[in-house]
Amino acid sequence: MEMKWSPDLATGFADIDNQHKELINRLNALFSAMTRGAGKAEIGKTIDFLGDYVIVHFSNEEKYMEQHKYPEASLHRTEHKKLIADFTKFKKEFEEKGASATLVVNTQKFLTDWLINHIKKVDTKLGAFLKKAK
Repeated sequence: MEMKWSPDLATGFADIDNQHKELINRLNALFSAMTRGAGKAEIGKTIDFLGDYVIVHFSNEEKYMEQHKYPEASLHRTEHKKLIADFTKFKKEFEEKGASATLVVNTQKFLTDWLINHIKKVDTKLGAFLKKAK
């Protein structure tokens, strides 16, 4: 299912929101490839992107949390660690076994869940706090 950027995903911080938009674009590229039967060809690009994304994006969010003394920073960092651990499993599977239909589907589900449960709930809460802290 294709995802679209919507105001309920916005944190109010352009750099964070732009990174989230790029994640949506990558998810949609994977989904589009899956519908064309080309998911296996796209999964490597998605995993490479995520390898960089988790480092840059999470560091960015955690910088804001530290600067503004976000009271739920510890919980938010725990969420990041879980997402990194989950991503690491996909990356390891890809490196050891290559692209498979199961890996493609599981990665797509993981990214969709990330958007719905982390960005829409956890990151928007952080954004609301940061807006008040400005």
